[in-house]
Amino acid sequence: MKIMKVLLFLVLGVGLAATLILPRIDAYDPEGELNITGLSAPVRILRDGNGIPYVYAENFHDVIVGQGFVTAQDRMFQMEMLRSLSQGRLAELVGERGLTMDTMVHLINVPAQARRQLEILSSEDRDILNAYLLGLNAYLAQRSDELSLPLRADPPSPWTLEDIIGVQIFSSWGSTVNWRQELLTQSLVDHLGVERAAQISQITLNADDPAGTRKASGYSYLESQLGLSYQLDETMPGADSVGSNCWVTGSSLSAGGRPIVSSDPHLDSRRLPGFWYPIGLITPDWRAVGGSVAGGAGIGIGRTNHIAWGITNGYGDMVDLYVETEDPSSPDHYLEGQNRLPFQRREVSLKVRDNSVEGGFRDHTLSIRETRRGPVISDHGMSVASGKLISLRWAVPELYTDVLTTRHLLQAQSAAEAMVAIGHIATPLTFVVADYAGNIGRTGAGFIPLRVTGDGAAPVPVRDGNDSWAGRIPPAEMPQEFNPERDWVASANHRILEQDYPYEYSTFFAHSWRYRRILEAMAERSSWSTADHWDLSLDSKNTLAQQLVPLMLPALQSEPETKEAAKILAQWNFMDDKAQAAPLIFQSILRHYARAVMEDELGVELVDKYLKDYYYWHERIVELTLSGDTDWIDDQRTDAVETREDLFLRAAHDMLAELVPEHGKALAEWRWGDAHTITFSHPLIPGELAAEWLGGGTHGIDGSGETLNRAAYSYHEPYATTFHDSMRLVMDLSDPDKIEAHIPGGVSERLFDSHMTNDVENWLSGTPNYWWFSDAAISEHAVSELLLKP
Repeated sequence: MKIMKVLLFLVLGVGLAATLILPRIDAYDPEGELNITGLSAPVRILRDGNGIPYVYAENFHDVIVGQGFVTAQDRMFQMEMLRSLSQGRLAELVGERGLTMDTMVHLINVPAQARRQLEILSSEDRDILNAYLLGLNAYLAQRSDELSLPLRADPPSPWTLEDIIGVQIFSSWGSTVNWRQELLTQSLVDHLGVERAAQISQITLNADDPAGTRKASGYSYLESQLGLSYQLDETMPGADSVGSNCWVTGSSLSAGGRPIVSSDPHLDSRRLPGFWYPIGLITPDWRAVGGSVAGGAGIGIGRTNHIAWGITNGYGDMVDLYVETEDPSSPDHYLEGQNRLPFQRREVSLKVRDNSVEGGFRDHTLSIRETRRGPVISDHGMSVASGKLISLRWAVPELYTDVLTTRHLLQAQSAAEAMVAIGHIATPLTFVVADYAGNIGRTGAGFIPLRVTGDGAAPVPVRDGNDSWAGRIPPAEMPQEFNPERDWVASANHRILEQDYPYEYSTFFAHSWRYRRILEAMAERSSWSTADHWDLSLDSKNTLAQQLVPLMLPALQSEPETKEAAKILAQWNFMDDKAQAAPLIFQSILRHYARAVMEDELGVELVDKYLKDYYYWHERIVELTLSGDTDWIDDQRTDAVETREDLFLRAAHDMLAELVPEHGKALAEWRWGDAHTITFSHPLIPGELAAEWLGGGTHGIDGSGETLNRAAYSYHEPYATTFHDSMRLVMDLSDPDKIEAHIPGGVSERLFDSHMTNDVENWLSGTPNYWWFSDAAISEHAVSELLLKP
């Protein structure tokens, strides 16, 4: 009995210590007063019970100072990671595995691009960024004693304008697409020839304009044999399978009589506290509430007292690859037709963490060659035919303007003004906007080159000195809609171009499954409340499965071993519900079926690259299946001529071989959520075990890559979710008090702070949190106040 009492005492003591002590180890003070030289008037920072800061100031400059301060207070470690990434110094932190990322950063030369952008920056933008830096560096100078734990041993150095601009350029590159797909297309051409490669190239489809479906151009401009082998792309930042949904219902469709904007950007946001940082910025004549990002002044998605907006990746193609020819008589020169031109050369010295050497670091030198188009990327983790090189050209550095911040959008007073303002934004996004007068619109952003040679689908051979670009697509001629008759607009990363769109905007978009579901939903109801918007953002209907399952069933019903799977699929409502077995069965069959269709023609190595590129093959596999194209469906490795039913049956047997050992023989007892999971962990302590104790845990979740409730996984690492809703917002312009929103994490990055994970449960359950908008609502829910004084 004494032993039991002692054990109970110890357990209670440990629990009490954890409750009282641990939260204080990595805490900050949300209250008090301090002076910041450079402020023109006091700044009040109120926080609500979820830790969300609301910054009150007398003018725009001072409110941005306050934003810089609280972002540093909550997200300084996250900002330091972004600074290291944007400077190409990841290998200093993580060793060899960071070299590929660092190589790409230095190939596109982010640090130099930041310096160039700084030289031409407008005085207005410079003032905004300096205000943000003022607040950020004031925190580092005056509150260094409360830095988050990972930073206390080696406090960060003050930030500079170059640092903050570099982070923004790096982030823009992270949304840049299609260069990987160009390499894939060239690999297919090398392996199959131009005609056959075109037959399995990506299909992009505009469900509003089926005539606008785009297939391969024929690739008449390509080198037919480049001998391409590459690894450079494997760990690069990019947006190949990320996405987002956003839509607006106009005044006639919205229950409150004013537009409602929904936005749920899809990112890999599994590392706590998440990508988005909720904040309110308020001056006497202007306010904005929404999701900001660490290192970015202003709001990325949100609502002001004039407009509201959401975003998706627009997949505008801002990169082209080129096939260059090395001068056979001189490795220091390359050819443009008969002209010999010298390579520009630069060397970059990197430090790589390596505990096996004295001092813990070794040196690594990058030797980079550049042509007039850009860096030669084939010198780094890639091989091509003798004498050939591949260079990369990115539009952003060539088309810089003096505008870097989103100040024009933040200060827009109508949807029309917002759409003009979006033309200043370099990142290739699609925006939906609405204003209080009921105007709604959708427009593309990004510096998309106006191509005069090639279509951006594959590397362009350089045959002379002519420029293949003629500036950029004018902002007013980007894909746009304004006040359409149906009174709603939407984007799900799908092809938004009409058949007669005059420019080569992009050959790469998301599949159409999510947008098809939006079309269905908009046709089902004539009035939308905020609850209806939430239901749609959490909708898990799989319109791809709805097309394919009826084709699968006859094959699965033909054999005893697969009849149970057929029965489960036949009864499925096509909702990717974590409690159902059918989604797991379908996803596994689809994976094995796609491999069965393509592996005989492509071989193991190339089919792995093909299937990894999720958007590239999805619509194409469906087209081949619907048409019953035996030329591609037949397995050339056998004497028989296989049909799609044969390959579905083969895939079903592969599904059983994959899943029965893990989930048992009773298929009806399988659950999608047992396999399809997401893990929220601290960036310094990864893994499922640590996540249970020091993170947000591992959870089975609804949805898939094809559903509006996005939960996509990598083809080669099923079925762990990697891309998902990084934030969900519903902004009803008839509601004066709040935005309904949540993120899969929290405001704070601090390890034992409840505000690191306090929104995870809301995100998992689909329960909206509230980000307050009106002064009355903010005041009512404030729990702390910090005063910054001049």
